[in-house]
Amino acid sequence: MSAEYEIIIDDQALMEALKDPHLVAEPVREFLTKGALEIEGESKELAVVDTGRMRNSIQTRLGQLEARVGPTVHYAPHVEFGTRPHWAPVGALQPWASRHGFGQGKRGDAFVRAIIARRGTKSHPFMRPGLAAAKPAIEGHLRTLGTQIQANFDAHARGSAAAGDSG
Repeated sequence: MSAEYEIIIDDQALMEALKDPHLVAEPVREFLTKGALEIEGESKELAVVDTGRMRNSIQTRLGQLEARVGPTVHYAPHVEFGTRPHWAPVGALQPWASRHGFGQGKRGDAFVRAIIARRGTKSHPFMRPGLAAAKPAIEGHLRTLGTQIQANFDAHARGSAAAGDSG
């Protein structure tokens, strides 16, 4: 069973006001930017660091009325969520194994791959906790957004009323 709702705005002045990008779209874009940057900052703080590549890849990408935040390195989901036991590709862990004292070359790579094949990898969440940590600041930005939109509509209504009085 599904429910369908229809919302109809039957107010010509409101419909005209919504066409003005300064009233809603610009404050929403500002809110999205601030919120996304909060998440980005918190997530970067929480990211585990080996070389810094993953942390530095966490970026905010802004669209018209959307914001996306996340890392661009291919292995980030494996860090965020961990993995089940599996065989990592040969050579993939060679630099990591060398940096962390598991041996140089193929020997270190094989040793670490064998551990992952038995145990998988532990999760080190950074994006989800980053969102949670940013939530209070985002809620504050949301309150500001509501106040800004209300002020914009009030100013628009005063301007429309003044234009109507002079006509």
